Amino acid sequence: MRITFAGGGSDIGAYYNLHRATCISATINKYVYVLVKKRFDTKVYLKYSENEVVDVKDIDSIQHDFIRETLKFMNVDYGVEIINFSDIPTRGTGLGSSSSFLVGLLLALHTLEGRDVNKEGLADQACYIEIEKCGKPIGIQDQYAAAHGGFNQMKFSARKREVRGFGFCDAELRDISEHLSLFYTGITRESKNILATQTKNLLSNEEVIQNMHYNVEVANDLAEQLVKKNIDEIPIALRKNWELKRSFAGNISNPELDNVYDRATTIGGAAGGKLIGAGGGGFFLFWTEDKKKLKEALADYKEMPFVIDKYGARVVLNLEQLSW
Repeated sequence: MRITFAGGGSDIGAYYNLHRATCISATINKYVYVLVKKRFDTKVYLKYSENEVVDVKDIDSIQHDFIRETLKFMNVDYGVEIINFSDIPTRGTGLGSSSSFLVGLLLALHTLEGRDVNKEGLADQACYIEIEKCGKPIGIQDQYAAAHGGFNQMKFSARKREVRGFGFCDAELRDISEHLSLFYTGITRESKNILATQTKNLLSNEEVIQNMHYNVEVANDLAEQLVKKNIDEIPIALRKNWELKRSFAGNISNPELDNVYDRATTIGGAAGGKLIGAGGGGFFLFWTEDKKKLKEALADYKEMPFVIDKYGARVVLNLEQLSW
């Protein structure tokens, strides 16, 4: 899964098809797991938060839209069992878990069929399925983050998609992670509702469009500093991003979420922070020099320990390659 520091929202098509977008994000050591196994019969067995069993000829009847459209995209005509579980809930948390699942599912099916696929291909296929086939009004940074992994600057435009890593070593990533804290607000939400409003505003609201321009500037400025390994700019970018983010749609924040941020930055001493993902709930990310003080200030909310992870989607075990 991933956390975003700046630029989030500019990866929506309504913006990057007309302007140049930039997102700064990092993957973390919280994972979505996908197990895929061929069956001897023609049944498709699915185990996620629900259980489904259909014949391979009836793929259109599958309720899970990501699985249904991925199996159709991959032209699966054989029995298969797919199991999904994760370290945290996969809906409404803002950490990109849905896109992580889709990227993982694509990689697993490609591997099952003995087909090589690169990171760009995985991300592109996931974007196509999630946005075009499933009709999700979302951005494209989550798919690229899940496919590539690491701490990256991602640039998007109508003609080009580019991912550039900052090249932090393990010790530097540990240092950055030690300053970061994630707190779960306990509020889950459908990101599509917030993003649909944001998309509409990006097409017609000049104030929102201008603020998104500023948001991209913040991301580009942060990227310049991170290339120089100046991590002290991270909390400044988080603070600016949150101020801008709240203007993109009216349902991004609310009094409870504003109170969490105020407590963290005043009582808890956090130097900056923002909601992760579309907004409306999920996780708050904060930069702090004193995690204990911040945790005491937000004692009503559960902290989720994490570190930045260098890896994107990968195959952990392929039984087809084992020799007994």
